[in-house]
Amino acid sequence: MKSACYPLALLLIVSMPLSAQELAANGLTAPPHKDNQALETAPLPDVPRMATDQSPQQVELPPVDASVLNPPTQQSATSVASQTLQVKPGINELMPIAVGHLNRLVTPFDNPVVTTTSQATTSTKGKIVYVATTDETPVTLYITPGDNQDIALSLTLIPKRIPAREIHLSLDQETYKRLTQWQQRTKDSSDKPANQEQDYITTLKQLFRDLGLQKTPAGFSLRDPSQSEQIHCHQDQVRIHTGQLLEGQDLLIFVGVARNTGVIPIEFDERVCASTQDEVLAVAAWPKVVLGPDESTELYVAVRRKDEAAITVRPSLLNGRMP
Repeated sequence: MKSACYPLALLLIVSMPLSAQELAANGLTAPPHKDNQALETAPLPDVPRMATDQSPQQVELPPVDASVLNPPTQQSATSVASQTLQVKPGINELMPIAVGHLNRLVTPFDNPVVTTTSQATTSTKGKIVYVATTDETPVTLYITPGDNQDIALSLTLIPKRIPAREIHLSLDQETYKRLTQWQQRTKDSSDKPANQEQDYITTLKQLFRDLGLQKTPAGFSLRDPSQSEQIHCHQDQVRIHTGQLLEGQDLLIFVGVARNTGVIPIEFDERVCASTQDEVLAVAAWPKVVLGPDESTELYVAVRRKDEAAITVRPSLLNGRMP
């Protein structure tokens, strides 16, 4: 009887661990293990790495044009950078310009004048000449400094499909010297007659305007006129009375009153005041020119001051008043 029980007991002992593992696999609570603490602190076994941890495969990039990666080392022929070109009168110079764009020519002339028979559009502003063309027909033109035809720059512009250009024109040393001398003579001659006369007229207008506003012009002193310092105007039915005199460095301005003594309206003729005195520079009536019967208006007459009148007497120090 005992010998028959040993196999059965051995079978039960072997099946107990298997039953515990099966319970754990089925989701039931497994019996506590005596080495539970040791199991919790034991390191996890190394898990073989997945195939996704492998080094990524290299992506093949599309080819790129070498002109993009390697920029040109030399300047392109269609560069928009400005260019300096030395020109000489009598020699025609060829230069490319942009078609369909505004091109700028910087000349050495103060007031360049363009002469051409081309259909291209040209304009000048200061020293600059602007040229624009809509087709590729060459543009031939001459550029001169004002009315001087001795210095003329001959240019033939070749329109091309390029960006707008700016070209600086320079002269050789000999031509530049001639140009400088001519421009200086022109400037000196223009400043003498016309400009000085215009400035003189502007000054007189400003003086009369100040008088009309009841102001004493700067640089003038006001005093009463003497018996010999009178306004002389010869017009029928007009009586003149001189009341004030303003003295300047080279001008005398008489201020008087013109009154219509007739019975009909008259127009005061300012020219009758200049006919009797050669030194009269300007005459103005303010605020009226047409005067009714017994009406009056102020009269301003500017006279060139004589040389002896402009000289003032300097008292001598040898009069015994020295300290």
